[in-house]
Amino acid sequence: MRHLGAYMLRFRQIEAFRYLMQTGSSVGAARQMHVTQPAISRLIADLESDVGFALFDRNKGRLLPTPAAIRFYRAVEENFLGLARLKQVADTIRQDTPESLVVACLPVLSTVLLPAVLREFYRYRPTVPVDIYAQNTPEILARLQDRKADVALGLALPPVAGIETEALLETPVLCAMPVGHPLSRLDLVRPKDLDGLAMVGWLPDGSAAYREEQMILDKAGVRPHYLVRTHTAHTRYAMVANGFGVSIVEPFAAQIWQANGVVLRPFESNIRYQYMLAYPSAGASTPLLAEFCDTVRKVAKSLKLVGGTPAYQEK
Repeated sequence: MRHLGAYMLRFRQIEAFRYLMQTGSSVGAARQMHVTQPAISRLIADLESDVGFALFDRNKGRLLPTPAAIRFYRAVEENFLGLARLKQVADTIRQDTPESLVVACLPVLSTVLLPAVLREFYRYRPTVPVDIYAQNTPEILARLQDRKADVALGLALPPVAGIETEALLETPVLCAMPVGHPLSRLDLVRPKDLDGLAMVGWLPDGSAAYREEQMILDKAGVRPHYLVRTHTAHTRYAMVANGFGVSIVEPFAAQIWQANGVVLRPFESNIRYQYMLAYPSAGASTPLLAEFCDTVRKVAKSLKLVGGTPAYQEK
């Protein structure tokens, strides 16, 4: 077999391997790639020759992945989206089609802030395709670092080389409760009011939100009963709406869940969520990205949330 260092792996080879692993047959891979079954066989044979090891054992007409193929597939999945993005950009340039944007966004922001941004953005850029990846902060950071996203909307990130960040919004937290809950009679919920109550909390994963919530409750000597824990805002609201307890929540999803069985009250604390706009440094000068970021700033400045208007910060 040829030595890998002398050859360049081709995108179509990797694509064929990926579809073959996912579908389990060359017929399925051929169908996904809109080519013939012999074409898949040739691509896989060329890939095996280039990487220098067998990817499949041939047994009675079936292709069985080797242990090496399984290891290689993990790496392919980690990197394929970046390759797919490069191919998409190349196709866009070659076909002279509109430039597109890939946006990584916290799930809760993708349901409230991002739709408002896109409504405004499409007023003057109506043909730009936008791909949205709703992810949590670690995945957002990884996508930015791997250049698999043009821009991100999420919680504040630590300083990272090659990533530009702007403070966008700062919001206080609220206390969410089911309709008819005793706390709904209060104008302001304090930490001591939560003592002994069933609560929907954060998973103890070391996140800033989890640490801040625990510090507030510990300082007040409060011992709530955590019936359910989760790591997403909409799930917390959903659990509250279904009567599993009260919860300390961010305000973005509030307007959705107020109409679905959730009552909200201000919560006395110094917990404030800081949201940011981020993008790879290399993309800062792209006109399309600059227009999108300007739209995000404009919408963030005018956005009104349950519990008040968030503070907008200039970069």
